[in-house]
Amino acid sequence: MKITRVEAFPIRAPRSHRFAAAQAVLTHSDFALVVIETDEGITGYGEVSSALYYYRLGPSHAYDINAYLGPALIDQAPLMIPGLVERMDQVLRGGRQAKSGVEMALWDIAGKAAGLPVYRLLGGKARSAVPLNWTVGFCEPEQAAVEAARYVEQQGMRGVRLKIGRTGDVDARACAAVRKRLGPNFTIRVDANEYYQSSKEAIQAIRRIEEYDLQLVEQPLAAHDLAGHAEVRTAVSARIGLDESIQSPRDAIAAIQARAGDVFNVYVSESGGLLRAQQIIAIAEAAGIPCLIGTMGELQIASAAAAHLGVACANIPFTCDLVGPLRYDESMICESLRIEAGLLYPPEAPGLGITPNWEVINRWRA
Repeated sequence: MKITRVEAFPIRAPRSHRFAAAQAVLTHSDFALVVIETDEGITGYGEVSSALYYYRLGPSHAYDINAYLGPALIDQAPLMIPGLVERMDQVLRGGRQAKSGVEMALWDIAGKAAGLPVYRLLGGKARSAVPLNWTVGFCEPEQAAVEAARYVEQQGMRGVRLKIGRTGDVDARACAAVRKRLGPNFTIRVDANEYYQSSKEAIQAIRRIEEYDLQLVEQPLAAHDLAGHAEVRTAVSARIGLDESIQSPRDAIAAIQARAGDVFNVYVSESGGLLRAQQIIAIAEAAGIPCLIGTMGELQIASAAAAHLGVACANIPFTCDLVGPLRYDESMICESLRIEAGLLYPPEAPGLGITPNWEVINRWRA
């Protein structure tokens, strides 16, 4: 089997509600769809997920795929995924989000060719479904408590993550309001998205909210500042999670050597695809560091891919952020991803187990 066509095109999906955090305000998701065709009639689909401020957006990713990554894969065997990942690295430095969408489509082809869901190709199930948490963006403290409680009660969310990184005492008041509403035993964590400018500032801010029994504090400092994270880690009682700092296997090794974090938040898109994400999780497991799977607010194709990864990796004891499908009123796939009682189940059909909904996709095409 050979690859005959690779095409990507940008999509702009409206979110159900505005979402604000330390580095961005989102009303739409500017992503891209990847289509890979083969000479045996098997077509694979992938999604490029990206976030405003941090990375290039859909149109740029689609350009990278159409101009560089796609041409390098024509006439190649789509089932040789590790080799094709290396080939993409050779023709384009960086571009992990674009590469993740291409690689996702390759896994879709491989699963369809084998007649197996992707999680089987990744090693089989370590669990039946991925436990979920809901992320609350910037809003007034009482509003944060109401939103958190709504998703816990209506969707069965197993945890709540609060975005922090605001001046004054508003972050502390938000933590207090959510803790009061959800009770003393419910899992709450926070994410600063690199907001603090120094380890001293981060330590002071975290100490103001430690009393609310936080599961972990995610990415308080800049991605490159591993020494600063190590300093924060020794000065506070809460676990320190690394997110933006963990985008490759090399990043994971560097963070382990620096003793910079207690937990790694691993993204399929940031890592460059399922293969690299699984490698990062394995490296962390060997070092005794637990992981969770993060989100760019993915649409349904990338969420399905992350669900396959989440059930295939044992080293994920925490709830994960894979609630992207709940942030949109429409779906880019014909199937309904199964989210029940705060659990995301991977599709059981071959490949990613998804069928594109072209009526919606064509309206979203940018």
